[in-house]
Amino acid sequence: MKLLLFLLAACSLFAEPVVIPLWPDKPPQFMENAPAEITEERGSIRNVTAPSISLFLPPAEKRTGMAIIVCAGGGYGALDWKTHVIYAADVFNPKGVAVIGLKYRLRPPHKLDNAGIQALTLLDAKRAMRLVRSRAAEWGIDPHQIGIAGYSAGGNLAMNLAANFDAGSPSAPDPIERQSSRPDFAVGLATWHWRQKESPFTFRKETPPVFLVHATNDGITGGAPIEMPKDIRDDLEKLGVPVKMAIFDQGAHGVGNLIPQRVKNGFPPAAWPGLLLEWLADLKP
Repeated sequence: MKLLLFLLAACSLFAEPVVIPLWPDKPPQFMENAPAEITEERGSIRNVTAPSISLFLPPAEKRTGMAIIVCAGGGYGALDWKTHVIYAADVFNPKGVAVIGLKYRLRPPHKLDNAGIQALTLLDAKRAMRLVRSRAAEWGIDPHQIGIAGYSAGGNLAMNLAANFDAGSPSAPDPIERQSSRPDFAVGLATWHWRQKESPFTFRKETPPVFLVHATNDGITGGAPIEMPKDIRDDLEKLGVPVKMAIFDQGAHGVGNLIPQRVKNGFPPAAWPGLLLEWLADLKP
């Protein structure tokens, strides 16, 4: 076990994570004869039809047990993998937090409307949460400290899961499907919903704590208007769900991006990982 964790942690340090398909065979609603997946030179991924997770685990001696499933942004048409997943791992792993990159399905090649792509990717997010929880002990993760975070469209997916999780199916033949898909916390970074200003999500009292990061200059020439995450915050406060919104006057739609130069130079929005961890620690009884 210790050797496995050491090897997995070493992989994360060299940005060569262990990749695990979400389903051992074809995923539900699998697209046959799809075009090949593309990874662009700048680290963006397109044409995803086979969803998977990539493990970026901290060194065994540093791990806290916390893990964050990270959903890259890209308008549900691409995944800005390098900027959103790899850079997040570079920041969180030294803090002892595992980062699990979720490669969820995209359009194209899936020919779906907005509601359809949200429903399809929700299947992927639920399965990712169940899979990580089912193997938490193996990966040195606390099954009660698994959150989900997303940038832009990935933030849309994170909020979708925070609103629409389930307890799992105790009688499912697949033991992974018996696990709960409820995240222990959810993070929305420049949360987007096709530039709408009102929240489309219907939360409930059981929704996990939500941390939102947004810039006042987002949504002006594109991106996501700040009114929507404010609406999410207000809805959660009415339900009594713990919620925190960190608002910055710079960063625009890339407010949550943990670009190494920003982190090194103390760009104010790049401090959000520390703010998140402090807030979560304060929530503990």
